[in-house]
Amino acid sequence: MKAPAPLQPIAPPWALRAAGPPLPWRTRLSITLARARRWEFWPAWLFYPPVVLWILLLGLRHGRMTLFTAANPAIDDGGVVGERKHQTLLPLQARAPDLVASCELLEGPGRRARGLAAAERLGYPLVLKPDVGQRGRGVFIARSPAEVSAYLERHDEAVIAQRYVGGEEYGVFIARFPGEPGVRLLSVVHKAFPQLQGDGQRPLLALILADPRARLLAPLLLPRWSGHLERVLAAGERLPLVEIGAHCRGSLFLDAGDAATPALAATLTRLTDALPGYAFGRIDLRVPDRAALRRGEGLQVLELNGVTAECAHIYHPGTPLLSGYRVLFRQWSLAFALGAAQAARGAPVTGPWTLLRRFREDLRRSSRWF
Repeated sequence: MKAPAPLQPIAPPWALRAAGPPLPWRTRLSITLARARRWEFWPAWLFYPPVVLWILLLGLRHGRMTLFTAANPAIDDGGVVGERKHQTLLPLQARAPDLVASCELLEGPGRRARGLAAAERLGYPLVLKPDVGQRGRGVFIARSPAEVSAYLERHDEAVIAQRYVGGEEYGVFIARFPGEPGVRLLSVVHKAFPQLQGDGQRPLLALILADPRARLLAPLLLPRWSGHLERVLAAGERLPLVEIGAHCRGSLFLDAGDAATPALAATLTRLTDALPGYAFGRIDLRVPDRAALRRGEGLQVLELNGVTAECAHIYHPGTPLLSGYRVLFRQWSLAFALGAAQAARGAPVTGPWTLLRRFREDLRRSSRWF
């Protein structure tokens, strides 16, 4: 007998209601206070001021406020904001196809027809994401031609269609200065996807509110699963609540520093050899399991992020706030140092006003995506 299809949200992300079902005020307050005690959930305006101040101090020390934009000459503005994913994915696919999940760029007239054709070649489920995006913005896993069509008809910007890769997802932050024989592994994080297990008695809403982690994600999960919240999961039935490897989309980031092996560094050195000009950032990838990651085998890159990516192991639950700041301060010190080294070799440095304009453009762009 064929197993039932996994439970999926009824509405696509762009059609979700702004909020889930109303919760008792005590429950809402309890969730709000619990999130406030965990800085990984703090809003950007609260968490980042010390980091911004450190960047300004580094700019004064180096004499150029945006020197870090030269760290990755292969990416627009070093990958600070508005970088185009195809700038790294397509060259990597051409030069080291075994290291990247196959993908195609969809842009211009005829995107829908080419997207459906790409889905036939790459298979379902199919990952769709904006060519210019960050922090999981606009990423969607389509499981049918109808979903591919709906996504491409709604969003008219350039899109990456990418083969879906199973296994475990990790983010590895690397740095490689000019002349160095290999990459430095600054951070390895396991992007775990929270899931629930049914007991045959309680509905999904009760399971979410009873689970220590899922409860903290209730503002995100309740709208996503609003059509199933009264459903009772069978005893032993497992429901993955999240499938996108972004912290703001609900993924749990766990420190996986034990996977930072010489074998992994050797594989990622081969990757940077295939992408001259990419030297600093987080590489998001999937592998069969952590053992394969430690061996540097079976890696399939999902995307390569630039300067403003983070050493994401700092979001491991329970990490002290000051430890997180120390890691980010060191990361930005390296970004400036590498930017200086690359600029000395002729890499362009984006001016502060141009960079500010890029950020403003990206804010407008984010309002068009989910």
